[in-house]
Amino acid sequence: MTAQEAGPSHSIGIENRPQGGWRLSCEQWLPGTPAKVFPFFGSARNLERITPPFLRFRIRRVRGEPLAAGSLVDYSLRLHGLPIRWRTLIEVWDPPHRFVDLQVRGPFRQWRHAHTFKDSGDRTLVSDVVDFDLYCRTLARTALLAWINADLRAIFAYRQRATARAFQPGSGQEPAP
Repeated sequence: MTAQEAGPSHSIGIENRPQGGWRLSCEQWLPGTPAKVFPFFGSARNLERITPPFLRFRIRRVRGEPLAAGSLVDYSLRLHGLPIRWRTLIEVWDPPHRFVDLQVRGPFRQWRHAHTFKDSGDRTLVSDVVDFDLYCRTLARTALLAWINADLRAIFAYRQRATARAFQPGSGQEPAP
């Protein structure tokens, strides 16, 4: 039996990038074709549904709805009590195959998040690849990175669980856009 046949699977990894910074990679199988799965992820409003409550994540403004290349999304959150404002630019929009968002204002020196949707019959492999880097270039960077890695793993694990619940048959939660 393959992992796909066994049911939902999730993976999360963070590694150093040779050109600097880090790469977070996540994969998750969801029921349905990319044409059915993509709209859930392609709606900025669903990001609130799949973000851990402790972050107090709120969409503040969406410029360019429905989302498309060039759309801007402003949101706020709290991380360890610190208020953070974030602006994302939709850099690539290719439904139902992929989209890429880029932080244009926020806590990271670099944040580029590619979302891909691969068809496998009645299921879709959803992949997230986030290339990120920190502003900090001191000895504190190692400690800060350990803290950020733990936070990112927890946030993306929560997102995977919340997304799986949204796509569960009979959950009462419609994975609509």
